[in-house]
Amino acid sequence: MTKPTELQADDATRRALDQQLYTLVGRPVREVRITRVCRNEGLRWVALVIGLNGKEVRLFDTGLHHAAAVILREAFPDADWSAAQDYTVRTGTLARRSTALPAGLRGGRR
Repeated sequence: MTKPTELQADDATRRALDQQLYTLVGRPVREVRITRVCRNEGLRWVALVIGLNGKEVRLFDTGLHHAAAVILREAFPDADWSAAQDYTVRTGTLARRSTALPAGLRGGRR
C-alpha cells in the first residue's frame, strides 16, 4: 500500500499540535521540518522549527529538536516516515518533502 504524500489533521488535532508546539518551544510556530539524521546513538528524527517571523527557533542546544519530531510522528502515524516531512501549523498539513534534482543530474541543461 502506498502512503499518502500529504495528510491533513482535523481541527481538534491541529489545535492540540499548535498548543503542544507552543508549550515546547515557548512561542508560536509557523512550520516544522522533520528529518532523519544519523547520530552517535543511531538514527533519530529531528525537527527544524520555524517561528512566525520565518526564522529558525534554536532547539538543537536544548535537545527539544527530537521532542518536536516525536510530537508530529505520534500525531501522524500513517505518514511515510521513510522520508522527510514538513508540517504547516496554520493548515495542519503534513507533507512529504521532495527535493527536485538539478537539471544537470536529470540530463537537462543548467
